This record gives sequence, structure tokens and C-alpha cells, in this order.
Amino acid sequence: MYKTHSQPVMTSAQEVINQKCIMLVDDDPIFRRITSAFLNAQGYEVIEAENGLDALQKLRNADTDLVVCDLSMPVLDGIELVEEVSLEYPSLPMIVVSATDEMSDVAKALRFGIKDFLPKPIENHQHLASAIENTLKDSFDHLSDQRDFSSQWFCVDDGGEIPEDQELHWHLDYLQDNPSAAKDLLHALLPDKDTHQGIWKCSYRLLQSADVMPLVFDYAWMMNGQFAFYLVDSSSADQGGAATTLLVRALFHDYLRNLKSFNPDLKDMADILEKGIQCSECATPVNALFGIADLSEATVSILPAGLDAQWSNGYVNQHIAAGNQLGSNCKKNFITQELPIRSGCQLSMSCLGASSFSLNIHQGSTN
Repeated sequence: MYKTHSQPVMTSAQEVINQKCIMLVDDDPIFRRITSAFLNAQGYEVIEAENGLDALQKLRNADTDLVVCDLSMPVLDGIELVEEVSLEYPSLPMIVVSATDEMSDVAKALRFGIKDFLPKPIENHQHLASAIENTLKDSFDHLSDQRDFSSQWFCVDDGGEIPEDQELHWHLDYLQDNPSAAKDLLHALLPDKDTHQGIWKCSYRLLQSADVMPLVFDYAWMMNGQFAFYLVDSSSADQGGAATTLLVRALFHDYLRNLKSFNPDLKDMADILEKGIQCSECATPVNALFGIADLSEATVSILPAGLDAQWSNGYVNQHIAAGNQLGSNCKKNFITQELPIRSGCQLSMSCLGASSFSLNIHQGSTN
């Protein structure tokens, strides 16, 4: 069993900690002993488990508020545990700890809904305390299911504002200091290459050099059948490519979740993203492109933000000029509106010797 929570109320840090039970899952008894002692000193009750199977057995009889688990364990590893917990206890928040060479596994865990991760070894246990406190507060206030991990990192609100005293800079410092880990994380967070809704199918293909920070594509289906997407060239930022790309990801999805109407607006989206970049000390202007396919009307609208692209439906070809970067007043750029999809269209771009990208939108059978 795990605890359920009452109606959301404003809570202090101490109220978040009081009576909360943390399950610590790790096969290293020294790590468990040191971390348990720290959490006990912070006021938490701690239940220890030596692997994923042990954790699942203890969850059945424990009133657990949050799970902290290692990814690399015998018997039942962290990824398997995260998957099982997400199915059996979907409201139970989880934080994972991971060695720096396991970023692809971290990304897999993030896809199952974990709320944070910490690099191992944990050199500063205050980072763990901050991660637990923020995750528990979100869970208590019923925000946990509304945020993805990058939204929680940046603590974004409905308007894209990022309070400086709340941003978790240490996560982003870690990624900036470990470019290989940052690349692995961004690569592993790419969505499924093929997706569909009704008769419409969307697929993308991305080829790129492993030597540079990647192009990152992401998308979301709207309830009315619209397909919103973006492309970010994380290598185009001077220093904070990974941080900026994760910020775009967070604000893009939060914008769509918080729409007051069903119709996303590219200028409004760009405005929120640029405010976010301005508020963040870790983010810098970056080359990007944003689009919305209105599949009920079979049209696509595209806002460039530093990326040059080509669009074609087999009858008409359209050049999309790069314009200003995202973060450098890209709202002034011209939106190419209501390009006709017909039975199918392709959006493509290429950086010679570095990367190429194509997005195909077309009609297909529902089978």
C-alpha cells in the first residue's frame, strides 16, 4: 500500500517532511546506511530494500510516500522496478540515482514518469534533500501527474516564468560539465519515430553526427486532432545547449497542457519560450523551428526560429527562411501559414556534414 493524499493545500517544507516515509532501494549497504542516516536526520522515516524485488515486496505492506532507487541492481534492476511501480502504483513518485554512464537508462526511467534523477555518487546530500522535498510537495499538491521531469527541474508556472530561487541549477550544471551525459540524455528522450491519430500518420527521420550536440525533435497531439511539434539544434547554443533544449521541452509541453482554448498559437508559444530563456541563467538563444498541423483542415503552419527548412507537398515547394533565433525575438519572424498538406507533405532541413531531418505527415489507413 502507499499513502493517498487529501485535497491540495499550501505546505511548508517542514509540513512536507513530517510523517513522510521514503523507501531507499540500493544493493550497496554502505550507500543505504549513509543515506538512511541523512534522511532520518532530516525527519523522514526510511525503509530500506536491497533490490527491486525486495522493494516490490515491501511496498505491499508499507505506507510509502516516495521511492529513491538505484538503476543498477541485481535480481530486479531499477528500470524494471520503475516500470512495475508505474503500473502498480501510478501515483507513487520516484527519484532515481544513476552513474554518469547510464544516461540512456535515466531517459528510459524518465519516460515511465520518474520525477527526478541524481548522478551517483551523491557528493552533496542537500541535492537529494531538495529533490525529495520538491517531489513530495508536487505530489501533495496534486501537481505530480501534471509535470514531466524537466518541468519540475525548472519549476515553470502557467506563464512560462521561472522563479530564480526555485530553479534547480545543479542539475543543469551537471549536464553542462558532462557533455557526454547531456548528449546521451537528449538522444534518449527523442519520442517514437512514428505516431498516428485517426487516418493521419506522422513520422520523422533524424541522422546526425555523434560528435556534436544533437538536433532534438518532439511533438504532441492535441485533443482536437492538431499535431504540434518543434525542432531544436542544441549545438547552436554557446554554452547551455542541453539546458536550453530541456527548458524548451518543459515549456512546450506546459504551454499545451495549460491552453485555455484548444488552439495553440505559435506566437504565444514563442513568447512564453523566450520569457523562459530570459528568466533562466542556464539557457541561451538557440536555433529552433515550431509548427502546428491542423489535420481537420489538412494544413500546416510553421514559425522558424533560427533554422532554415524546406517544405513540399509534392505539388508546391516552400523555403522557410531561418529568421531570428529562439531567444532573440523570433516572434518577429514570418509565420508560413496554412500550407496545404493534400494527401501528404514533408518538412526537411540539413546541416551539411552534421545532421539531416525530415518530418512526413500523410494520410493512411487506420489498420
